Amino acid sequence: EGLFLARSRHIHALETAQRELDNAALCGNHQLELLAEHLRLAQNACSEITGEFTADDLLGVIFSRFCIGK
Repeated sequence: EGLFLARSRHIHALETAQRELDNAALCGNHQLELLAEHLRLAQNACSEITGEFTADDLLGVIFSRFCIGK
């Protein structure tokens, strides 16, 4: 019961995400740019599995709130 089979690329992506989250936790509140980068890398690793959200998607959300050129 509870047997789960995963592809090796999924396992690698999860290991990468965990490593980046661990690195983010070490940054604390002192190095916010580095913290954000580790979180971005963790998100990218998870997206390799889910395919749900990309950096371009994030930029689209951010810039959709701005009125540019008016």
